[in-house]
Amino acid sequence: MKSLERILPIFVFVVMLSANLLNMPDNHWQSIIMAVILAAFAGLIVFGLIRFLWWWVQR
Repeated sequence: MKSLERILPIFVFVVMLSANLLNMPDNHWQSIIMAVILAAFAGLIVFGLIRFLWWWVQR
């Protein structure tokens, strides 16, 4: 579970960031920062869900 906790959020971050950057209509620095923030937010959500699942299983 610890490897899943490390690998899956990074995978989600990379996939979301690449998708956001590829589908960006313009290359302004604000758009790039927003793409990174949205990808990081998605990675944090996945990390939190994995932690919650691990806590739920340990109970």
